[in-house]
Amino acid sequence: MAREPLVSIGVPVYNGAKFLRESLDSLLAQDYTHFEMIISDNASGDATGEICREYAARDPRIRYIRQTENRGAPWNFEFVAREARGEYFMWAAHDDLWDPSYIRKCLALLEAHPEAVLCCTEDRVIDQDGNVLPEWTGYRNIATLGMTRVQRIHELICRMGWFALYGLIRREAVLKISLGLQVLGADVIMLLELLLLGDFAKVEEHLFSTRVPRGGKTLEDYREIFKIEAATTTHFTNSAADLMRAVYRSNLSSAEKTQVFADFIHSLTRQNHHWRRLIAQEILGPDAALRDAEFAFLLGVALSGRVPFDEIKHNPLCQAIYAARDSVPDLLPIAKEILGIAEPSSASPMNEAHQQAVRLFQQGRAAEAAAVLEQALETQESSEAWNDWGTIQFALRHLPEAEGGFRRALCLDMKNYQAAVNLGVLLANLGKSQESVFYLHYGLPRVSEEQRTVARRILEECRRKLTLPDQAAALS
Repeated sequence: MAREPLVSIGVPVYNGAKFLRESLDSLLAQDYTHFEMIISDNASGDATGEICREYAARDPRIRYIRQTENRGAPWNFEFVAREARGEYFMWAAHDDLWDPSYIRKCLALLEAHPEAVLCCTEDRVIDQDGNVLPEWTGYRNIATLGMTRVQRIHELICRMGWFALYGLIRREAVLKISLGLQVLGADVIMLLELLLLGDFAKVEEHLFSTRVPRGGKTLEDYREIFKIEAATTTHFTNSAADLMRAVYRSNLSSAEKTQVFADFIHSLTRQNHHWRRLIAQEILGPDAALRDAEFAFLLGVALSGRVPFDEIKHNPLCQAIYAARDSVPDLLPIAKEILGIAEPSSASPMNEAHQQAVRLFQQGRAAEAAAVLEQALETQESSEAWNDWGTIQFALRHLPEAEGGFRRALCLDMKNYQAAVNLGVLLANLGKSQESVFYLHYGLPRVSEEQRTVARRILEECRRKLTLPDQAAALS
């Protein structure tokens, strides 16, 4: 055993008594046993200390340290990392769960790929009761073997849910990144810095379950967790800007930095619909629904402030922003030229199983159609297939599953306006009027007239519920 690599597990915890036993049992059940566990209790006021002392007394691999005061999650995450002695390190949240083979399989993949600095697995996202959250249907964790550094960063920014930070990491890499940052989105900055150091490998199995409250955490929750005094109303905009600052402080070449800037513009406009919506609403209010060129310019302005003056001359996007006079420049064609992206000539063709599912649905056999399409999506996913899957689930009144399907469709293609309208209609049915307004407003002008009539009526009803001004005329 002494010849096996030592793995250090860092467990930063504060008032985690509700789920702590279940998580510790999950970690101690690992079939790779050569590890140490450092539990740092951030001055909890519940039974956390009692539970930790009980476990430490019966397992010598556990070191329990109680802090005298709560210094916030970033400080505690840094503390356990610096206390670690192993060749490999992983953070473990007090409410998450791991398959017994998690460490063994991640370690084997890291040993096989010396170019990788981190290994994660596929995740299940569960709620407080252990139920899988349907809105995360189709989520895939990050994997970058064989990619360039610019491509790795793309994999980071085109998704929400940065759970890879809880993967197994080479400790020497952990000590090179920005630990202890007391900013919202510090986890994403750390992942970006790790991606600049090397690849992320991934075990293609669901071996990790991360717990997220239904509805997610509020900004007030995050401010308390990060111990940030000053309130901010632009959390997601600031996070994007902080990532851009990290890019320009890195050793990437000037050309690579320009490519990353372009990728932010393109990916957050066209692919990461959730982050796009949050940025637009933070800056312009809850009813913001910008066209692509308008949002790309808004984001470009927010990011350009992180570009050092001596780099501006290398960045055509900055030049277009600063040269703008009376009109908003369209930054997307510039971004696509930098990235070498061509617009697809047509939608992805349906495979045979997808076509069969559509036929079954048209015949009124929705349950059979759902089963066929679900199996097809396991081998080949597309925005159109996820939209059809969501439509079938909606017809079956499986509303959480339908929501997950429409969201995945938009994640793959923000220009799937039919999916946007479908999601807007579904959200209105769920009573989520504010979010419904965004998706209906975005997709409504680009669907058929028949669908537009129904969607406009739902949009007007949502506006009335929100006591917002009726802007239906602007969509005509």
